[in-house]
Amino acid sequence: MQSSVSPNPSAKPGIQAMRLAEALEALAEGLPNPWDESTDYFHGFAAVLPACTKLDPETFQHALGIGERYQIDLSPADCLLAALGEAEAEWGKDIAGGFRQLAHVMGATLTERSLAFARGKGVVRVRIWLFGRTEDGTLVGLRSISTET
Repeated sequence: MQSSVSPNPSAKPGIQAMRLAEALEALAEGLPNPWDESTDYFHGFAAVLPACTKLDPETFQHALGIGERYQIDLSPADCLLAALGEAEAEWGKDIAGGFRQLAHVMGATLTERSLAFARGKGVVRVRIWLFGRTEDGTLVGLRSISTET
């Protein structure tokens, strides 16, 4: 994989990627954003990133058209999703079960499951993405906002 390939942020994701984003949003309905101090929820998204393009903060930023003033913090999400699915004592049975189901579906349909934050100087409402890649490289997942004080 190459990181020098520049994805086209104006390219449109395919219909299957959009359907998967909608399905993930439906699965996440009512699940709180665990990285948030407020009550922001998840919304589906999809963005084109060619399969030959290495996923890194720079290519993610370009694929989503995120301004250069933001720093992208990108990390693997599998352990985070597993921990949320096991957190019945903290979140309750229904929410933990929802995260288990979300982890299962994302694991079955997406590779390179990741968590990304777009942070910037003086930014309190930080954009967040929980996502993975389809076979053609498209980024598909959930987006939300994290209030960081």
